Amino acid sequence: MPFRTPAPEEKEDRMRPSILVIEEDPDLGRLFEAMLHVEGYSVSIARSVHEARDLIMRREPDLIVFDWALNNAAGYLWIDEIRNTAHTAHIPVLLVCGAIPPRSIYEMLGIVGVPIVEKPFDLRDFCRHVAAMIQPRERAVGAF
Repeated sequence: MPFRTPAPEEKEDRMRPSILVIEEDPDLGRLFEAMLHVEGYSVSIARSVHEARDLIMRREPDLIVFDWALNNAAGYLWIDEIRNTAHTAHIPVLLVCGAIPPRSIYEMLGIVGVPIVEKPFDLRDFCRHVAAMIQPRERAVGAF
């Protein structure tokens, strides 16, 4: 396969902090993508945790935003997997939920450092959460 020169927008996207958004609803996925892109992030959308695994293997994100429905047990197990796998344990995860989870799950998420933003949320507050979770990592790896 011959060498292909990346397009200028591809180079620009590689320089931006990358966020993987896991969102089942295509309309909400586009909304997350648009609002995060305006904030200066490169955004990938996965419609399931299985698709997210594949995307993480291709390009490790700087942050995972997971719109998690509490009745989705696979989401809880996936977060546990992310936190307990050496390859992904360092990737910050921000949960977006329609309601605060039961106390035991909420406490477990706090212990492993996974904050929760409850819907509906203020866009400015959401963007501040995202920026706060990405900036320390960028400094740690010398990106800025």
